Amino acid sequence: MQQFGVGGNGSQRGARGGGGLAGAGGFTAGEIISKDASSVTIKLRDGGSKIIFLTDQTPVLKSAAGTSGDLMVGSSVTVSGKPNQDGSISAESIQIRPVPEGNPR
Repeated sequence: MQQFGVGGNGSQRGARGGGGLAGAGGFTAGEIISKDASSVTIKLRDGGSKIIFLTDQTPVLKSAAGTSGDLMVGSSVTVSGKPNQDGSISAESIQIRPVPEGNPR
């Protein structure tokens, strides 16, 4: 799992370690460890977690169009959104990532 931030010029760059987002917005990725109707919580690479808020209008991407019902505990996801003052994120899109071969759930 990787975490990404957005650089000052808008270019995407990888960030190693750390549980926060770089820049004013950006991307984060991890494994869904819990969910409810309006949020998912993902476990970050560094062992921390991040709350991701979503709405019915938040695009959920996979190899075919998805919905928030496709967000399952144990899924790996990449999230793009706006950070909130409390450290949570309001999702603009969520992409469900395939599980790598040889890595059973």
